[in-house]
Amino acid sequence: MILADFQACTGIDNIAEAITLLELNNWDLVAAINGVIPQENGIFQSEATAPVPSAPPSSESASASSSSSPPSSSSPAFCPVQPSRHILERQSRMLSFRVEYRQRSTEVVLEDASTVGDIKSILETELQVPVSKMQLKGWKSGDVSDSTVLRSLHLPKNNSLYVLTPDIAPSASTSQSRYGDCHPVFYIGSLEAASQEAFYGKARDRKLLAIYLHNDESVLGNVFCSQMMCADSIVSYLSQNFITWAWDVTKEANKARLLTMCTRHFGSVVAQTIRTYKTDQFPLLLIVMGKRTSNEVLNVIQGNTTVDELMMRLMGAMEIFTAQQQEDIKDEDEREAREMVKREQDEAYRLSLEADRKKREAQEREEAEQVRQERIRKEQEEEREAIRLSLEQALPPEPKEEGGEPVSKLRIRTPSGEFLERRFLGSCKLQVLFDFIASKGYPSDEFKLLTTFPRRNITQIDPAWSLVEAKLFPQETLFLEAKE
Repeated sequence: MILADFQACTGIDNIAEAITLLELNNWDLVAAINGVIPQENGIFQSEATAPVPSAPPSSESASASSSSSPPSSSSPAFCPVQPSRHILERQSRMLSFRVEYRQRSTEVVLEDASTVGDIKSILETELQVPVSKMQLKGWKSGDVSDSTVLRSLHLPKNNSLYVLTPDIAPSASTSQSRYGDCHPVFYIGSLEAASQEAFYGKARDRKLLAIYLHNDESVLGNVFCSQMMCADSIVSYLSQNFITWAWDVTKEANKARLLTMCTRHFGSVVAQTIRTYKTDQFPLLLIVMGKRTSNEVLNVIQGNTTVDELMMRLMGAMEIFTAQQQEDIKDEDEREAREMVKREQDEAYRLSLEADRKKREAQEREEAEQVRQERIRKEQEEEREAIRLSLEQALPPEPKEEGGEPVSKLRIRTPSGEFLERRFLGSCKLQVLFDFIASKGYPSDEFKLLTTFPRRNITQIDPAWSLVEAKLFPQETLFLEAKE
């Protein structure tokens, strides 16, 4: 009902934004509305919420009425004045910003008609930081541009922001801790990044996460920081075994952001636990251990402790963590061993398949080459056979031994030892003899035709000569020899 009344009076439709504004004012409806709609404009005042009496009250009764308790939000006259959005936008509101930069805090006050860039311009003068190197953070709506009008952000009257300058290195004076040089090494980054660093590496590299929550309004803050967190033994032990992350919950806005982060990363129980601690119980040191399914808070150490007790509780958490870590290392080693065996098997199988593939491809190439060679051989044989048949058919008929013309009888020994015998006319050209030999499978480009004695290479003689001119008449014994 408070949320509905707040939205009705302010015209803020965004539920998340409305809840944030109410939480900043501890759900005090009047304070929350006055933070958005200032009292001096007469838009919402406590007197306006009172029921209208039937008769005008006296000044004394009006004073008594105004000093009485605030009207209930359930009153039907709770919000008699509900201005339209265009009226609200025409009214100027003064907004206050407390801006943190390293060890400095700067107050900036300006109208809500100003822009984010106007704040940066003021900060440039105050902090001596160029606007181009300045990142203004802490907006509840996320990052905004320099041209964003403040009124469009529906901000409360008092706001907290901080400046980041990643391109400007901190000086020695700003980087020194106000509690001394000996202090834990805090993780620079978000809580999510710190959790990733602590919990999600290899089991041997994991650490506990120590979340330090500081509150400047607690009387224990200075004592805990200077005597406990800056003790050599504590600093050394935290540095070796923990990822240490810090957060300041002095401001309610920061605390609300922390509770949101804790709910997201550790569950609502942790956030509710932090919420139950009062200001004078801070600082707090949460010891968180990562587990397979969820993260577990092992210990919540309050500010009212001693160095010895703090060390004992850190060591106790470390014992629990070490036992869990050894189990995780064993499981991880076994898993990696199984994965290694599987990788080796997969690699051996891949190599086997590769070898089979290469062998099959080589066999296929060999078979293809054999087929090709066989085809070529066949074509060559067919070609030679065609030539042989052509030569055989073109040969003149063998003359009779007792014919009228001179006849030469030739006896030719083949490389296999067989003899070819045939009669030729003495006037026949040597080409006819060469064609005859080729028709028997011994072409002159592969074989030499030789006489026995004296040894002569007949294939070197002009094929136009006759047998008589070549002195192969009336008879001769010749032999064939393969050319080299």
